[in-house]
Amino acid sequence: MRKIRWGLLGSGVILDRWMKGALQQDDMEIAAISSRTHARAEAMARKWNIDKVLTYEEMIRRKDIDVVYIPVPHDAHRDLAIAAMNAGKSVLVEKPAAVSAEEFAQMTECARANGVFLMEAVWTYFFPATDFIRQCVGDGTIGDVRAMNVSFSFRIPDDYQGRLIRPENAGGGLLDVGVYDLHLAQIIFGRDPVSIMGSAAVDTDDLHLQVDEQAAIIAQYDRGELAVMTCGIRTDMFDTARIYGTKGHLTIPRFWSPDTVIVTRGNERETFSFPVEQKVSGLADEGFQYEIRHVNDCIRAGMTQSPVVSWEKTVSVLSQCDTLRQSWGLA
Repeated sequence: MRKIRWGLLGSGVILDRWMKGALQQDDMEIAAISSRTHARAEAMARKWNIDKVLTYEEMIRRKDIDVVYIPVPHDAHRDLAIAAMNAGKSVLVEKPAAVSAEEFAQMTECARANGVFLMEAVWTYFFPATDFIRQCVGDGTIGDVRAMNVSFSFRIPDDYQGRLIRPENAGGGLLDVGVYDLHLAQIIFGRDPVSIMGSAAVDTDDLHLQVDEQAAIIAQYDRGELAVMTCGIRTDMFDTARIYGTKGHLTIPRFWSPDTVIVTRGNERETFSFPVEQKVSGLADEGFQYEIRHVNDCIRAGMTQSPVVSWEKTVSVLSQCDTLRQSWGLA
């Protein structure tokens, strides 16, 4: 079986973690890396034993690369992805896939025109624990799901100067971590909400940030179900999800990369563990291997989109983000 050849079109901070998952796979190889700064790409190449260091343009022109991974700031996703796809390369682009649903529509149009694969990198969908969650929701283990409560928020340092506080880089909590809340709601309810609303704090602390510092969101579904979600970059919160049904509930610590699910029914409580498989000694992958394996399988099957993280799901989440950001005066 021919190995899938990957190019790294960017060297963002998530790349170190992602590489630990890639190296668990024996059906792929990392052919080259690029970055906005040559020195950063060189350092990553030395660290991960990658042979070629290229510019973005050189990477895109390479004929022997099947797929590129794009871990760069949100506002650069669309243009890099479209350039790569126009050169015949498949694309795995970090979440959010684009800054808006309109941008992502341009990306899917390009993928169709070139017959290449495109997927938003929402790794949560591919964990074994997530499969178990779907099973519990689908088979009535906790009855009919009526509500969901989830938070994903952290506090950046007061001296932070990175992309998360820059409006021009689509900073703020919603597009960085709030999308995980919205994707979990997609996993649990399997459809779009009939309404979504929220309140965001903008320019309310001493840093005078012009991005959403923290936000509270409520989505309602067609049978009255509610998803209550919080996200942010200036407040630490427990990143735990709770799914409430008519017969019990699920508790999911660190829901965005889950390895534990607690099932409670009446007075009965049972904990299920799903540790991430580690094939390479001394290299601890958090679970990126599942997402990467899925992309390799899709490319081998000649698919243009994932049946798990479909374009429709990405559009749904980005459309909800558009609605919220517009109501907050951020889009």
